[in-house]
Amino acid sequence: MRTTSLVLIFLIISVIDTKSIYEISQNEYGKTVLQAIQLTLNDEPASFGKTIDLLQDLKKGIQNDQDEDSGLLNERLQTCDSHISQNSQIISDSQTKLAQAQEQVGPLEQKQLDKKHQAEDKEGEEQRNNDRINKLIQQRQESRQQFENKRDELTSIVGALSEAKIIITSIKTDPSAFIQLKNHKENILNQIQKSSMFYTLIHQTLSLIQQGTSQEKVIRIIDDLIDEVYQVQKLEMIADDQREADFIKTKIRFEFANTRLSTKIAELRADVQQSQQQLLELNNKIAIYQDLVNLKIKENSDWQQSCNDAQNSHNGLSDYRSQQIAIIDECISLLQGHDPEIMQFIQKFI
Repeated sequence: MRTTSLVLIFLIISVIDTKSIYEISQNEYGKTVLQAIQLTLNDEPASFGKTIDLLQDLKKGIQNDQDEDSGLLNERLQTCDSHISQNSQIISDSQTKLAQAQEQVGPLEQKQLDKKHQAEDKEGEEQRNNDRINKLIQQRQESRQQFENKRDELTSIVGALSEAKIIITSIKTDPSAFIQLKNHKENILNQIQKSSMFYTLIHQTLSLIQQGTSQEKVIRIIDDLIDEVYQVQKLEMIADDQREADFIKTKIRFEFANTRLSTKIAELRADVQQSQQQLLELNNKIAIYQDLVNLKIKENSDWQQSCNDAQNSHNGLSDYRSQQIAIIDECISLLQGHDPEIMQFIQKFI
């Protein structure tokens, strides 16, 4: 009965060992380990302890590699976290500055538009003043021409009346003087506009001699008439001088207003140009901040991907090493039984 039990136990152990070796041999690394065990036991068939020690050293080497890789991974992850943290701070600061810069664009554009409209309004006012000055100059030229025409007319009247006095004086000695006076009268009246205040006076005065009025009286009337013409001339000159003074005063007023407007326009245009420069610099800042944000987001994404790849690679390698250690542990467990038939089981599957 005891012998039967021992045989049964031996058979069970053999089945278990056979199954374990088979499963190990199905793994590429396991097959390599079994081959190494086979070589070692072939050299020294009874050296199970030495083989186990070799497997323990192999296991320790794998664990050391795992520990070293874990340390390198931790350093890598810390580097990633550090860079991501720094970039995140830069992103946050840049986004704040970006938002602040973007908030300044609208008011600055409105300020520029307001200054531009103010400059255009001032330019319109300046142009209206220039139009007024041009109209004023034209009106003054016309009034001066009218004055000169009037002055020439009055001068001509004085000359004609003086000549008429000479003709009237010669009537006593020259009978043809009446005819000369008649012709002279017609010439004078032809040169004078009928609307002139002197037209009727000259007509009536020069007609007196034909009506029998004495020469002396007519000459006195002509002298009075000449004095009247001089007086009108004087008044016309005074009036023209006043028009000239008013013209100069008004023209200077408009020109002075335009001088102030020109200064203001220059200031407004300078403000517009300054606003344009500020907008340009602001938009450049916005572009720089936006580019920096995009760059740091991309860097963070790259760092995160790099860390994820490193973690995944480490996890995969850790799983593989765990499998290696499990295989080694299984082999050690088989060898610890010191079963001399273990070589047969190994040879069966490799």
